[in-house]
Amino acid sequence: MYKVLIPEDVSEVGKNYLLERGYELEIGVPTDEESLREAVQDVDALLVRNARYPKSVLEAGRKLKVVARHGTGVDNIDVDAATKLGIQVTNAPVSNINTVAEYTCALILALSCQIKTSDAKTRECDWSFRSQMPGIRKDLGSSTVGIIGYGRVGSALAEKLMNGFGVRVVAYNLVPITATHELLRVVDSIDEVLESSDFVSIHVPSTPETRKMCDYDFFKKMKPDSYFINCARGDVYVENDLAKALHDGVIRGAAVDVYETEPLGSDSPLLKLDNIILSQHNSSLSKESTDNMALHAAMGIDEVLTGKKVTWPVNKL
Repeated sequence: MYKVLIPEDVSEVGKNYLLERGYELEIGVPTDEESLREAVQDVDALLVRNARYPKSVLEAGRKLKVVARHGTGVDNIDVDAATKLGIQVTNAPVSNINTVAEYTCALILALSCQIKTSDAKTRECDWSFRSQMPGIRKDLGSSTVGIIGYGRVGSALAEKLMNGFGVRVVAYNLVPITATHELLRVVDSIDEVLESSDFVSIHVPSTPETRKMCDYDFFKKMKPDSYFINCARGDVYVENDLAKALHDGVIRGAAVDVYETEPLGSDSPLLKLDNIILSQHNSSLSKESTDNMALHAAMGIDEVLTGKKVTWPVNKL
């Protein structure tokens, strides 16, 4: 019987998938490095969420054969070390595409319609903001949304915006793509996206090339009445630079769901700003997506341990 460690609990769907196939589960352990090193010593598989899994933890897993990520991003796993140790890493890249795209669309709408300010002013019984709306708000059908990172989520967001609201989309992708919609324009540089977009939405993974790509110079290239949205990874933008850009009026507003350090610290300059919407890394979370993430991670574990072809491999052994 194979043993699977799930340090941070997941949906019943994923656990039941493993139990029905005869796996022994250990659920819920402290996620500091020392505790994880102790816990992985006698397990065959790890189903992981947000805790970090450095080389030292992976090395401690004497029987460890697979690490399955609950979700898409694997920047919390030392994939290079896993590969050298012969450990297969899998993820669940199609589990939350629609969920993240919907959430990003909601943030774009909230920024466009000034929902946060309208709510605050109404609670203050200040109706003067109503007269300012025509000068601030523009219908989405008259707007351009720039998407940097046109993968699964970026393209799903574009489809919702183009087909649902008639939005023009300008897209840049690290790997060349071809325009497939009359409202989609594919460009060759990030600068072209920044200079032409009313909203700039980030959908790139965390890599050495993308980390801190959204800095103060990045924001200065955006239109002064534009908005920045990030539901991707917290380390692809510089929080202090975004705060300065918002404070200085370099851009009109922003909405971010991810941060370099989570939870967001009480000393973050973003908390002092009124022209930003902040949320708690929630964009990938819904009933359907959490079921899918748990199930797809569990499927990856079963595929590896039973010698099947892995559907979503991260590394090549």
